Amino acid sequence: MSKGRITVITGPMFSEKSGELIRRCQKLMKYGRQKVVAYKPVEDDRFEIDEIVSRIGYKLPAIPIPKQLTPQIVEKILEQTKDADVVAFDEVQFFSREIMDIAEELAYCGKHVIVDGLNMDYRGKEFGYVGGLLAMSDDIEKLSAFCAVCGSPDAAFTQRIVNGEPVTLGPVVMIGDSEAYEPRCRNCFVPPHKVKCDEGN
Repeated sequence: MSKGRITVITGPMFSEKSGELIRRCQKLMKYGRQKVVAYKPVEDDRFEIDEIVSRIGYKLPAIPIPKQLTPQIVEKILEQTKDADVVAFDEVQFFSREIMDIAEELAYCGKHVIVDGLNMDYRGKEFGYVGGLLAMSDDIEKLSAFCAVCGSPDAAFTQRIVNGEPVTLGPVVMIGDSEAYEPRCRNCFVPPHKVKCDEGN
């Protein structure tokens, strides 16, 4: 049996997480001759329903599944991936807690599990169960983006905006694109409850 492992690709929006996942899967298919089965949240319909799509044009066929991973869906995934070498999950921050159990089970079954997702939400807080996946992972690829404010290549945060201005309130999960989010570095990121760092305190 091949050695199972879990690879997590993370970072802010616009850091090409999906592109990195697609690139790795395509490389494994073409040069490693491995069978890849990929999944994406059915709720994420920004680009294509049955494809993972990156902003720079990479595409990978994917099976859309609900973010709430019921026992029936888990069983279906395990059945669909029985003959797969690699199992990929896009936008993993949207999935329910069972995503950790699925990743662990697949890895123990000898699969290479590759997931991508936001490690932080618009508040700068842990997003979904990405933290748990990072804790159990064998490999971590942390990407950055270019800050939309100062141009720094070290943007690690995702700023939610309305009419170009940071928002302070709203639901944690809100699917959107460049009209609602932009990448920012730590210096330019404005969290909802920004801490004032006064000298001498």
